[in-house]
This record gives sequence, structure tokens and C-alpha cells, in this order.
Amino acid sequence: MNKYSVRPAKLSDINAVYEIIAQQNTNDYGSMLRPLADLRKLWESIDLDNDTCVAFADGKLAGYAELLDNDSPFIYLAERNNVDLAFQFLTILEEKAAAYKKEPVNLFAKISEKNNTLLQLFAVNGYKSNLSFLIMELVLNEAPPSPQWPAGITVRSFIKGQDEQMTYRTDEEASKDKGYHDPLNYEDWVKRMGMDKESFDPSLWFLACEGNEVVGVALNVFAKESNTGWVDHLSVRQDWRQRGIGKSLLLHSFGEFYRRRIHQIKLSVDSKSLTNAPHLYESVGMQSIQQYHIYRKVI
Repeated sequence: MNKYSVRPAKLSDINAVYEIIAQQNTNDYGSMLRPLADLRKLWESIDLDNDTCVAFADGKLAGYAELLDNDSPFIYLAERNNVDLAFQFLTILEEKAAAYKKEPVNLFAKISEKNNTLLQLFAVNGYKSNLSFLIMELVLNEAPPSPQWPAGITVRSFIKGQDEQMTYRTDEEASKDKGYHDPLNYEDWVKRMGMDKESFDPSLWFLACEGNEVVGVALNVFAKESNTGWVDHLSVRQDWRQRGIGKSLLLHSFGEFYRRRIHQIKLSVDSKSLTNAPHLYESVGMQSIQQYHIYRKVI
């Protein structure tokens, strides 16, 4: 454990750190997930001295760890089975989290089913998991079917500077019956949805409306590095469910991705969704390809 030289990350480390993150995410989730520009923006917004650390062995970067939002530890390893460094990182991140607050801290970690090193690390260090997500995928070899919108329902693209609040309210209202949902204020929702990132593309956000009222949303993201379209949030308000709006929003999103020559589409969904969302996604041809787990611990 002492063979590693550990210090906070510096801006000069960013390219080497990005390579480790991209490789681990590709192994765990099938794509890089985080563009270099987004990592740079993150580093500009956090305290690198307090929220990150890098480890070197023989002059080479062996790993990177970060604590996001004071409670979410993330660990990235150059050598996938490096248990010693993973444990050292976790110990450091937990100490950082404890230093932020005097009261108990609820730690939250996201671990891929494919990453046995991290799964075992968090399990043996007191983290528990009762929530898992499926990553589902659709590869479009031809144009998808056209959506069949219910009577009185229309769809349009999100208009920046106009639709932020109504989209936020719709997404939050529709998320209330998700068993894991923690209500977000507007500022935290903006951050969660990546609206402050360079990759944010409002033309990929679609609003289902009845008159002037927004009743459902499909909030999509394009991952340029992997040429993948992600359905980040699909939400339909409770009073408008069971009418085919969710399916129509999906097909409308697929059609726009296909028009842009984006043929690989993914999303993540609660494996035990109270609204049986995986069944909806299967009905439009999506298949489960991976799984990840949410681990929590109170310190």
C-alpha cells in the first residue's frame, strides 16, 4: 500500500486521468460516458485539493478517485484488479466525506456489475445495495416506426429560455413514484441534467403537450465519443399515463436519432421499476445488456 505516491489531482494530470476513466467506463458500461470537455468543466468547478486524488507507481498514473457532492465516491484504476489501491482510495474518500460534516454522512456509490474489484471493495467495507439499474440498448438498422400520438397530444422540441421551469416541474412530478427518487430543487436538477455542460443539446429534448400544458418529456443526450444516443429521462405525469405517450416519446426520440445517423441508443432503468418501465422499453425493441448497483453507507 505504501508503494503508491498519492496527492490531489492537478490540471496537468487531466489527459492521463481521462484515459483511465474512459477505459474503465468502456469496460464497465460499454462507452466512455464522460467526455474530456466535461471532465475539464468538472475540475474547474470543484476543489481539486479536497475532492480528488491521484496515485502514481514507478512514475506512472495508477489510479484516480474523486468525491462528488461531498458524498459520492468514485474510483478509477489503471489495473482493474488493484485491490490495495482501491482500498486506499476508498479510505481517503471516506475521510474527506466525514470532514465535510459533523453529522452522519450518507455515502452513495455507483458500481458496474462487471467490476468485481469495486463490488467486493464496497461490500466488505460496510456498503449495502438494494437498488440496481439495467442498461438497455437498441441498434437501429432501419428507420423506427412513427409514433402514434393520442388525440389532443402534440410534441415539440424544448425551447431554451422558455421551457426550463415547466420541464423541471413535469420531470419532478413524474418522478415522485420512483421508489428511489430524491426530490431536487431547480438548481440541482439543472446540474443533474447536464444543462451547464458543453454537450447539452436542447434540440434533443422533446415535450409532449396537451394544449399549452407539458404532460411528458423525453430528455435525451448524444455521447459524441461513442456515437450513442442516450434517453436520459423519460417522464409522463401520472394523470396522462396508460395512453401511449411514453412510447410515442420514445419512438419520436428514436426517429430523431436515426435522422442524425445515430443508430445506437441506450438508457438506464430501475430493474424493479414500480411502473414496470423495462416492459415499455422492451416493447420498442430495447434489450438489457448490462447492470449496475447503487451502494450506500452511513458514516
